[in-house]
Parts: sequence; structure tokens; C-alpha cells
Amino acid sequence: MFLTIIYFLLILTGVVVVHELGHYLFSRLFGVRVIEFAIGMGPKIWSRKGKKTTFRINAFPIGGYVRPAGEDLDTVDSSVPENEQIQNKPAWQRFIIYLAGPAFSLILGFVILSLVAVVWGFQEIKIDKIEPGSPAEISGIAPGDRIVSVNGKILIDNTRLGEAIAKGDPIDLVIMRDSGEVNITLVPEMLPQEAVMIISRAQGDAGGEITSINGATFSGDYVGYGKVLQPESFIKIGFSDGQILSGTLLNYSPAEERYAMGIYYANFQPKIAKDYGPFKKGDIIISVGSLKTSTSYDLTMMSQLLTIGPSDLLIQFTGREVAYQNHGFAEEILVKLERDGKSFEITVSKQEMISLVSEAGVFSQGSDYWYPDNVLQAAGLGLQWANSILVTMVRVVGSLFTGGANINEFTGPIGLVTIVDQAISLGLRIVIFITGFISLNLGVVNMIPFPALDGGRMLLAVLEMVTRRRLDPKIEGLINVIGFMVLMGLMIYITFVDIGRWF
Repeated sequence: MFLTIIYFLLILTGVVVVHELGHYLFSRLFGVRVIEFAIGMGPKIWSRKGKKTTFRINAFPIGGYVRPAGEDLDTVDSSVPENEQIQNKPAWQRFIIYLAGPAFSLILGFVILSLVAVVWGFQEIKIDKIEPGSPAEISGIAPGDRIVSVNGKILIDNTRLGEAIAKGDPIDLVIMRDSGEVNITLVPEMLPQEAVMIISRAQGDAGGEITSINGATFSGDYVGYGKVLQPESFIKIGFSDGQILSGTLLNYSPAEERYAMGIYYANFQPKIAKDYGPFKKGDIIISVGSLKTSTSYDLTMMSQLLTIGPSDLLIQFTGREVAYQNHGFAEEILVKLERDGKSFEITVSKQEMISLVSEAGVFSQGSDYWYPDNVLQAAGLGLQWANSILVTMVRVVGSLFTGGANINEFTGPIGLVTIVDQAISLGLRIVIFITGFISLNLGVVNMIPFPALDGGRMLLAVLEMVTRRRLDPKIEGLINVIGFMVLMGLMIYITFVDIGRWF
């Protein structure tokens, strides 16, 4: 973990230095004197004084900073001419100086993701499992097929396909299989509301269609019941064949109606990619307890069932029908493996299995990488990929202010360290991708119009341009100090949330 922290700090410092370089270059462009340009924080270990700027490397590789003259009115050097102080520059110049940092972060993110695309290409969008009777099955799509394009646009991840499905309109797909390319057109179907329940000490059986919940006739509105059903409360479910299922409701997750084509992606395969505990590289997991593990979907369900006990029931409803149900695992689990062509069984503790599925890179990828026709196409698709991620980031950050997201869903430094730790175990491609992702995130977050962030300073500059009145620099400084304190409070809170996730 120590090396992981070092790698994380180096990544963070790299992307922050590029961010600060944007501020530095445009400060110089508009004649603002930059007192210091520092890499890292803490005591100085090296410095060199330039014509007007002191460049220094500090002891701790935790980001970096630039200090333009006039930004802090309490420490303005009287020897710095007023026309070289940022506070005395026109609002439009200050706006561009503050914008330059996030812009450089975004540019770096785009360049890095384009580089990843050029060097490694893209992961295949491969089909792992098909729902019986679904539009995908009816149209002839089969497990193992790779989706090349949707509505004439090449797929670089499954985001574009998901957006096309969500509209419910006919979709034109190009499918690649062993026999060559196949053109398929299908129409997504509207799925009714769904719900996943975890019921402790479950008694009885689920059979037929659900007809009642806690004695009340069930209308199919799982989302509505989400406002009534409380965790740790008693639940009693009636079915059309007279069966009754009851117990203590541990978890209830409803979902709205949605369009679907009935596919599951091949994210992983039940093949061990590296030695881990009693498992050896190349082992194929045939079953875990009574659960057959032949697909990525099975591995997903296995992971969920490991979080509950043998008396707990995980049950999934689609509309009124039971789509899936299974009990959790006992403390000792019988695992059937295939090694070197021979099948055998081992007994593994539940905690060992939890550790196995929690370990990054332990399962083989369910799909390979594909490479575009040439380097230029790869670079162009890499830029599209970066833009898609950027749009998603902006949407997520925006939802924080509209109530669509919760601050607890975000991650801080500790969460990023764990992400980098997982990335390291997955290889250089993922590490470089995470670097680009962090740079994009740094650019987006810094453009939030909040005091102490670049976006807050940009907003004040815009207001000045619109009203033609300058806010008192001392008041502006006070606003930024208060904003900084609020941000530090949020960072501390998110850090504790990260620690809670970790432990």
C-alpha cells in the first residue's frame, strides 16, 4: 500500500502541475508576475530564481501551486508594480487566467485518453448472456457476439449503446462473430418496474406471480412501495399459486420501467488470472455451492450472494414475475474447479471467497481489445471517448446541485488511493487511463462556480464584466477564504465516508 500511495501522489502531482502550468502561462501572457511556481508542498528541497519567478520543488509530492502577485492582498510585495498584479488586470484577463488551469487539465485528459486508444485500442463490447424471448434473442444475437457499431457509429464503450436503448427506437447494430459481420435491426422492449429484495430468515416459497405485499393487493408499483417498506421490517409476499414468502426485509431496491434489449456484457469470465490463495492461475470455477458459474452474470450474482447469509434470500422481480432467487452462502463453501483439464472440489471459507472477488485482476477479462483501422482513427476515437467521459462527469456534478446525486456517492483522496491500487494490479493501460480520468475530473470540479475554486473566481469576473462594477478585492478574498474552509470541511467529510467504505 505504501508504494500505491507514492504512485497516487506522483499521479496527483503530475496532473496538478499541468493545471497550474495553465495558470502560469496565461498569467505571464497578460503580464501578471508569478512570484512562485512550486511542485509539491511543504519545505523546499530545491529552488531556482528566474527573472521574475522562483521555481521550487518541495518535499512532499502533493500537487503544486502558482502564486501570482496581488492574489493575496496581505502579502503583496511593494516592489511589484501595480500593473503586474492580478487584482489590477481587466476582468476578462482574470477570467482567462482562471479558466486556463481547468482548460489545461481537460486538454491533458483528452491527450492521455487519446494516447491510451492509440497504444492499446478499445475493449470489445461482447455479449455474455441473452435473456430468453428478448429482442436480442429474437433478432438472432448470440453469446460471444461483439457489437461493433450502433446506428452507424463505432462503439468505444457501452455508453452509446445504453443511450440508444433508453430511447426505445429501432436500433441498427453491426455484429462481429466468427463467420464475419452481421447487420441486425431490433426494437428495445419496455420492461416493467423491477425490484431486488434481500429477506432475512425467509420462510415459505416464491411461486407464480406476486399478488400482494403485506396483505395489500400488489399493483406492480415497486417504486411506490419503496416509500413504505423500511429496512428491518417484516414483509409478507403472496403469490398467485397460493405460496407465501415472509421474513425480515434487509434491503429493498426498486427500479423504474426501462427499455432493454435483453443482453448482459462479458465483463469477466470464471477463469482465474493470477494465483490467489488456494486458486491457481488458469483455474476455471465451475460452481460455487449450488450456483453454476459459467458467465459474467453468474459471477455478479455470486458476489452479491457472498454478502448475505444462508438464511437470507436474494430475490429479484421483473414485473410480477420472479426473475431470480437464491440464498446466501454458508461460512464454508464447496467450490468446484477445473485445473489442467481435470475437475475437482475444494472447501473454501466464505471470507476467502469474499477476498477473491474483491481482489482486482483476479478474474480474466471477458473480452479482448480491438484496434481501429489506423493511428489517426484510434486517436480520433480516443478523443470521442474522452468527450463521452467528460459529458458524464459534468452530468454527475450537475446532479449534485439538482438533487439527483448525493455527496456520499463521491470519493476523496483515500478512495482515489484504493482506485489507483486496483489500477496498478490491472496493468499500465488502466494506470494511464486513471491518470487521464483524474485530470478530466480536476478540470470539471475546478470549474464549479464555488468560492475558492477557479469557477468561483471566473463567476466573479463575469459578474464584473456584466455589471461593470468590481467587488472589493478584500471582500472577494474573504469570500474565497470562507469557500476554502467549506471545501476543506467537505473534503474531511468525504474522507471519513471513504474510510467507512474501506473498513
